[in-house]
Amino acid sequence: MTSDVTRVLTGIPELDAVLRGGVMRGRVHLIEGRPGTGKTTLGLRYLMEGIKRDERCLYVTLSETKAELGFTAANHGWSLDGIRIEELLPLPPEAPQSILLPTDSELSALVDRVADLIASVGADRVVIDSMVEIRLLARDSAHYRRQIIELRCRLAESGATVMMLDDLTSDGREFELQSAVHGVVTLEQLERSFGAARRRLRVVKLRGGDFQSGWHDYAILTGEVLVFPSLIAQEHSRDDPELEVLSQVEGFDDMFGGPMVTGSSTMLLGPSGVGKSTLALQYALSMVQTGNHVGYFTFDESEKTLRSRLVEHMGVDEATQQPRCFHLRRLNPSRISPGEFIWNVRRLVEDRNARLIIIDSINSYLDVIREEKSLLLQMNELFSYLSNMNVMSIIVGAHSARLDTSKEPDALSIITDNIISLRYYEYDNVVHKAISVLKKRRGRHSHEIRALHLTPDGIRIDGKIEALDVSPGAMPLEA
Repeated sequence: MTSDVTRVLTGIPELDAVLRGGVMRGRVHLIEGRPGTGKTTLGLRYLMEGIKRDERCLYVTLSETKAELGFTAANHGWSLDGIRIEELLPLPPEAPQSILLPTDSELSALVDRVADLIASVGADRVVIDSMVEIRLLARDSAHYRRQIIELRCRLAESGATVMMLDDLTSDGREFELQSAVHGVVTLEQLERSFGAARRRLRVVKLRGGDFQSGWHDYAILTGEVLVFPSLIAQEHSRDDPELEVLSQVEGFDDMFGGPMVTGSSTMLLGPSGVGKSTLALQYALSMVQTGNHVGYFTFDESEKTLRSRLVEHMGVDEATQQPRCFHLRRLNPSRISPGEFIWNVRRLVEDRNARLIIIDSINSYLDVIREEKSLLLQMNELFSYLSNMNVMSIIVGAHSARLDTSKEPDALSIITDNIISLRYYEYDNVVHKAISVLKKRRGRHSHEIRALHLTPDGIRIDGKIEALDVSPGAMPLEA
């Protein structure tokens, strides 16, 4: 879809990306959401962007006072200098208070006051906060819609690009406001059973303009509004040469049938403590030693513990005191949203040209997106994106039972290219470790089950494990 209408940047780059260039100049847009979703913050950020561009900006408040808006801005470290703030009461100060229904003239008078103010200021950008105050003066939906259309026509004559904020406080909500404006963005705040609330938005409509549909996570931080556009893998590709990466573990590369290649996805499955992270770090070490960047996302292991394992083998940059080319991200499952996680992955791939992404572990990531019940869809999109960008991915998954692809996280093994299984078994009253390659889409691999040892010098792979006479109560090798 194309349009001759020019776009106006909102001051939030990722939201502009979702809107395919920003809101539409000279049009009226609705930002709707329950109290606390960040409508006022978004509106202020929109006007601050206008001040940067030497535009005349007006904030018309029908509810909050100028002092309250200043306090909101101060909390973000923002200055409202240059933004004209006008307080308009729903009724003129001299109007008598009444418990009776408002009259037609009261609503018409308020609409006229808003339109006349915007025209007299000659504003380029306008925020009207909030439309619920106008709705309260309407006797019914038809009356409200007529006045909104009248206001929209008056605003169109002024040439201003307008954002109307609406609180969605009415339980019997209708859609007269959505239908009357040119664009609608809905904000939501979802409470979790534990941890931080999740915020997300979607563009409901943008009349005459293109936009990215669907829900997009966002976060409000001090001084920032961050939007994380949902991932569309087919929109991304990179023609970097394919890299072959060896683990440098004697015996395992032969067992795997050679190196892993960029663009492939691998799942390491096994119980806790069996050596999955250690094997993943072997590939990270190989990649870093060739000067390529690696992104390691850990939900479980502490950053301090993991860094202590890295410095000895990867070296430290004297300026940053970080392992060279290795980007460790410790994520809190109760505080991060799925969109924010994928956005972090994208930033390492697109900004740092990372060629290997490791997620450790997928079990904890499940807790981030479990409420969506869309693990396979999201991860398939992520794997497709990484493959298109010619990036190798390694996913660590902990499980203690036999491999069951009908349940999470084992179900991910269906869409990954390679599966490596690590496990425990008991023999002669001693717990041993074993490793095997269950699946490899590109090329041959050994089907043997071999002994795995974690030593102070790293991983050691011994020969094939012969059939065992497992006594009752022992822990056999898992299928």
